[in-house]
Order: sequence, then C-alpha cells, then structure tokens
Amino acid sequence: MFKNKVLLYLVVSLMPFVLFAQTSASDMVAQMGRGINLGNVFSAPTEGNWSPIVKEQYFIDVAAAGFTNVRIPIDFFGTRTTGNTSGYSSAAGTAGNYTGTSYDYLVSSDYLDRIQQVIEWSLKEGLVTVIDFHGSNLKSEFIYTFDTEETAYTHPTSEKRVADNQKFIAIWAQIAARFKNHSENLLFEVINEPYFHMSAEEMNILNTDVLAMIRASGGSNATRNVIITGGGKTSHEAPTEINSSIISGDAYLIATFHYYQPFNFTSSSADSRDVESWGSDADKNLLTTRFNEVSTWATANSIPVFLGEFGADNTGGYNYSTGDLNTVSANATNFADGGPDNASRVAYHSYVAEQSINRGFSFAAWDAGPKSNKTIHKRTDNPSSVNYNRNNFSVIGYNPKNTNRSSVLDTSVWVEDVKNALLTSGTWPLCYGPGPDPIIHNPDFECGYNFGWSLKSLSNSTANISDSGVTDAYNGDAAAKIVVETNFGYNKVLLENSVFNNDLNGKTIALNCFAKSDDATSFRFQIKAIYTSGTVRYLTSPVLSLQTGYNAYEYSFDLTDPTTSIQVKVLCGNQADTYYFDDFETTITDTESLSTVKYELDNRVVSYPNPSMNFVNVKLLSLEKKIKNIKIIDLNGRLVAEYHPKLANDLKINTNKLENGMYLMQVTTSDNKVLRPKRIVIAR
Repeated sequence: MFKNKVLLYLVVSLMPFVLFAQTSASDMVAQMGRGINLGNVFSAPTEGNWSPIVKEQYFIDVAAAGFTNVRIPIDFFGTRTTGNTSGYSSAAGTAGNYTGTSYDYLVSSDYLDRIQQVIEWSLKEGLVTVIDFHGSNLKSEFIYTFDTEETAYTHPTSEKRVADNQKFIAIWAQIAARFKNHSENLLFEVINEPYFHMSAEEMNILNTDVLAMIRASGGSNATRNVIITGGGKTSHEAPTEINSSIISGDAYLIATFHYYQPFNFTSSSADSRDVESWGSDADKNLLTTRFNEVSTWATANSIPVFLGEFGADNTGGYNYSTGDLNTVSANATNFADGGPDNASRVAYHSYVAEQSINRGFSFAAWDAGPKSNKTIHKRTDNPSSVNYNRNNFSVIGYNPKNTNRSSVLDTSVWVEDVKNALLTSGTWPLCYGPGPDPIIHNPDFECGYNFGWSLKSLSNSTANISDSGVTDAYNGDAAAKIVVETNFGYNKVLLENSVFNNDLNGKTIALNCFAKSDDATSFRFQIKAIYTSGTVRYLTSPVLSLQTGYNAYEYSFDLTDPTTSIQVKVLCGNQADTYYFDDFETTITDTESLSTVKYELDNRVVSYPNPSMNFVNVKLLSLEKKIKNIKIIDLNGRLVAEYHPKLANDLKINTNKLENGMYLMQVTTSDNKVLRPKRIVIAR
C-alpha cells in the first residue's frame, strides 16, 4: 500500500537511523576516522610488562578526546595457546608426517575472557575496535618461520610449517567463534607486519585461508569488515601485493599499511638513528609521494585504506613513566641518547594525520604507553605517583645528555600537543565514506552526477545527464541535469541510484527531493524492491507535477515483506524536457507505528535562505531542545565563525563577514548533541 505525501514546501534535512544496516568497507573506514593504538599491553608476553594494565577509563579518555577508533594489538602465541610446534621437523618433504589436529591449539579461555572484556569496554564508548594479531611471540613462532634468513625458518614442505599454519588458523577460528555475534564495529586484522618476512604469495594464501574461515564461522562474521595487507614489500607498498582476486571476491575488506619513515627520525632516540628534526619540503614530499602511491592503488582496486600505525619517539627520548630524560644507552630506562625536538614530533604527527585524512584513509597512531619511547596517552597503574608534567616540560631547556629527571608534577592524561595534532589535521574528502543518507549515495550530486547515479534510456528514448552547475542547483554547487530528447513513457528514462542491500521489511521509506523542469512537465518516484522470496516489485508514485522553479517533493512507500535490496529510481521520460534534481533524502519509519526514530526527528534543523547573502535563519524543530552553539566551518576544516546565542529554537545569524562560498554549519543543542553539519552557501 502507498501513502501519498506530496509536499510542495521546504522539506528539512533528516539523517535516517538504520540499526540493521551492514556497514560497507568504505563507510566503515570513514566511521573509523582518527584513532590510536593500545600498544604494548596485550602484545607483551604478560599484560603489564611493557605498559600498565589497561583499565576501562582508558577507553573513556580516548572517546572523550575525540578519537573514533582503537586498534588493540594482541599476541595469541606464547603461553596463551596450547600446542608447542617446535618438536615437528623443519626439513623439506616431511609434511606428510604431521599427525596433529586443530584441537591441539586451544587459546586460554581466561585470556579470551579478558580480551572480550576490553573489547566491550571499547565498544561501549562508541569506538570502532580493531583486534590486531600482533606481538613478539607471533614473530618468533610464526612470521619468522617464513624467512630463510631467520633461525626459525621452516621449509614450506616441512611438517612444522603445516603445524604452524594450522595453529594460526585454529587461533583465528576461536577468535571468530568467540566474537561472531559482536557488533559490526568490531573489526578483525589478520596479521601485523608480515611483509618483511613473508612473500606476496605466502600472504595471499594466508589471507585466503583466514578469510574463508572467518566468513564460514557464522553470525556477523559473514559481513564483518576485515583488515588485510600483503607480503614481500616494504610497509607502504605491502597492500599493493594483495591479489586482486581476494579483493574482488570479498566486499568487506580494508587494506592497511604502516608508516615510520624516515626511521632515523621516527626512532631517533636510538643511538644509530639520531635525526632529531623533521618537516622540510623534502620530508613532506617523500611522504606525499608514498601516500599517493597507496591511494592510486586503492582507488584502482576499489578498496578503502586504514593506516594502522605511525609515530615518532618522545621528545628527547623522554620517559613518561619514570620522568627520565635519556642520558646514556645503558641507563635504567633503556633510552639511548637523542630523540626528536618537540616541534618536529608534533609536525610529523600532524602531517601524517593530514595526508591520511585528506585521502580518505582512517588511521590509528602508535601509542605504547608511558613506559615506551612512543607515548601519546600517559596511562599509569597509579596516577597519584606520576612525577612529570608534560605541559610544563620542554626538552629545549634541557641537555638530554646531562639531565636525567624532570622534577615537576603531571596530572594530565595526554601529550596534549601530539593529541591535538592528530585530531585537528586534515579534512575528510567530500565524496569518501558515508554520506548523510545510507540508502542514497551522493544525494546532493556534489560528488558529480555519475558518482552513485546512472542514467538509463530504454527502447528508443534518448537522453543525457550532466552537472547542472551552480546556477541551476537548488543547493550547493551542483544538481543532476537530465535532457530528454526523445520520449516514450515514464519508465523509459530512469535516473538510478546505487543498490542498497538490506532487509527493510516492515519499514516505510519516505523519499524526497527538490526538482524542477524547463517546461514544467512531470516525473515519478520509484523503488525497485528485491524480496528474499525472489520476487521483484517496482513501487511507483503517482505523477508529480513540476514547476519551472524548485519545489520539494515527497512520497512514501511501505515495504511489507523481507527484502534483500532496494534501489531508488526517478522516472522522467514521459515528455521531452530538461529536468533538474537535487538534495535527495530518505526517512525510514516503522510501518505499523509510522513513528520516525525520535532522536533523529527531534534534532532536525532547517536553515534558510540558502544560498543567503547577509544572514541565515536557523531553526531547530524540536520543541524540547534549544540551540546552544553554531559553528561555521569552511571546506578545509577551518573554523571561520562561531555563535553563542541565547538558548532558542529559532534564531537569525549574521553572515555578512563570510566570503562567498560553501560552508558547513554545525549546530550543538542544549543537551550537548552535535548535529550532522548542514551545507550553507553565501552568494552576494
């Protein structure tokens, strides 16, 4: 059944809330955004050896700071899993002698319980959480066995190689089984930094085997996003070695690489790597070139990217756990002479973050806690005993070779300047990641008329699509311009959006847009619904009459059976004309109650006129909430204006000091909810 809701008035922006959607790999990377590693905790032989035992407060701190993902490096080898494979022969041709089974390799249930506890702490704070198979035991017991230059090397046809491979897969099988019903915001990363020791061929085999096991394990794992890399190359080149058949055969994959170059700077507290400054044009150009290589490959292979690690040593080699400046390589903290100057350390983190975000890469900066030479979050077992103050401490005023302790007290949680550099550098590309609408890709055509959209001319109809340009756009810089030259009926010229895969049974989809035509003709909305039964239905609106100026149109469709996918279409082939469409949006409601998700409904914002000249009216439709703060941000991510009005639902802001152009308006409500930014255009 249909309910006609043709509305010829301003339809306000509404971001649908869809709990049941599977998040695509690209959308997940955008959701991940900026993050940090929980390094040196579970990758240590025993938790607490290399960094303090992690507490729930850590994840509260990370989320409160503004990070949106945490990567958790975890070692499952050593004493954490049964089955010592060292007794098997490493010699060629002995594989047939192997008599073990996967049941020989059992991960400690207590250890899995502890990992689950930490994961749930992270997920509870809304953080995308990555399980990364990591650690020194992983290297010595598995990765090194592939490297002919390592003493642990085993021949590919040896029984030990068979045993080691089976153990690795068995561990992953237990991880997959334990977490198969967890949130899709839990991601699996197959293996950490295999590329220095494993060939491309070996990694392709390993990726294939692990992925097959994960997908077959059931629950959410069939569509859980998994992070993979390749072998046989340096870190930034490694993902390019992933076999294309692996990528094309699995829609839920994310490629990863690490970046610690130049090593003489990023590890400058070591005696042999004593380059303490970074930030020249040559430094930046090298990084830019390598990131471009990754980006070009990722675009060509349609796979999103996660920069899983990067970082530089603490300023002057400073130890945040003890308060020691490094003095000599033999001192108690094992820090060597040197370490970067503070400005260079901040600049490095800032530039890597900027170049990642600008390319649509999510990232997790390497942080190994206060006991390490790379510290961002200064977690500690006993905060009251900390004896340093990072905010007041500067290595510039000290000689690291002669001074061994800071005498001031530190109660701060973060190395603030590095944290801020990570959180503020870079602007996410307009057309990367999830847009404002999960059903409609590129709903406002700002990413181009052919991004997420396609035009079909059937039978003998002829039509073409192009970018309208800013003059004929309803909002922003572009709308879709469709010229129908030869017409043979509504269903012969179709503007189609990307397919949205999900079950929308019992949902009402309200579809709206702004539209006009040169000759004031007409169009129809349509939804193609593919049901789990195999039935295909085309749900079509009545004829909607156009005018020569933009008006808003809405029509609602009820879906009463389980679906596998839907696709939004616009039919405009009944008459020869020039059509314009802009600012599509969908609202998902429950068919029975017809109640839109309250949180989203209550936070709808209207802004007008748009484009505007010297002022913008801003209205919050909720009667219960007020506008607390308004920020105007340019497309480079810079804050250009901020307003702190008296709490109100409806107010006017002066924009006469803003230059012509497009901006994002971010509204914070009286209950401290930050709403989805809206575009505004200043045109005088």
